[in-house]
Amino acid sequence: MSIKKFTIPFLVVAFFSCGQGVDEKKTNESSEEITVDSSETSAVNAVNDENEVTYSLPSALQIAYVFKKSGASFIPTLLNSKENIAKYNISNYKRAVNFGIYSSDLSYCLFNKKYQQSKEYIKACKEMGSYLGLNQAFESDNVIQRFDKNIANEDSVVKIVSNIQLKTDLMFEQNKQKHITVIAFAGAWTESTYIAIQVYNKEKNKKVLASLMQQLLLSETIIKSLKNCVDKEKELQLLISTIEKINIEFNAIASVKSALEKDEEFDFYAMPISEIELAGIGKSVANLRASMIE
Repeated sequence: MSIKKFTIPFLVVAFFSCGQGVDEKKTNESSEEITVDSSETSAVNAVNDENEVTYSLPSALQIAYVFKKSGASFIPTLLNSKENIAKYNISNYKRAVNFGIYSSDLSYCLFNKKYQQSKEYIKACKEMGSYLGLNQAFESDNVIQRFDKNIANEDSVVKIVSNIQLKTDLMFEQNKQKHITVIAFAGAWTESTYIAIQVYNKEKNKKVLASLMQQLLLSETIIKSLKNCVDKEKELQLLISTIEKINIEFNAIASVKSALEKDEEFDFYAMPISEIELAGIGKSVANLRASMIE
């Protein structure tokens, strides 16, 4: 089953695995547009000789760009406060999941041309990343200074942020901590989904709803990725259970359930979802997000 293709410029597709021995594949940074088939984000990409599976997940930038194209508005009160950073330095799980959340907030600000907030949130990412040993990714090549200098040029700053992501993924791989990348993505996905639901509830923009449904489709792949590294951090079993609940609620949407049973192509621009169905998912996502940032 597949859903419509969407085009994303300057972004990176990362292929995440928690075990050792699987090569992590990424597209090269490019000044030309690349087309990403979103059906691939829920597909298995490779299996090595030890039957270790690698799953494909997009970046926080990709998700933010999809919501930008849908016309989602900017609501600053939805961002996770930068004042919370210090309290997350208590475990690898909290550090990683909130690094993902701040990465999502940065992307949300960036694509909405909120330049001052973007500057503040890349610094939040740098500070959060320092707890994970990512200082080199932010300090090399004068990244923060280049970001400030090019802040009004969306293409340039998006490429800078994409390059940071490439560097952080590589550092986690070299440090045998690829599971941190998966946890961070779970945080970014949760934050983006939370923001999208809140924006839709306020504006009832059907394009935002379609983009939200596309992102909810990723829940199954996130679950599989997290299960590959469930023994790495003690908090992961609860995280998996919570996202499984969201996935069950998504699959229970009448139009989604019907498409699955008939093995039909998803067209989220045409598939209906009731306010009651969305309210249940919204509550579950909000609770997950609250547990991450508390």
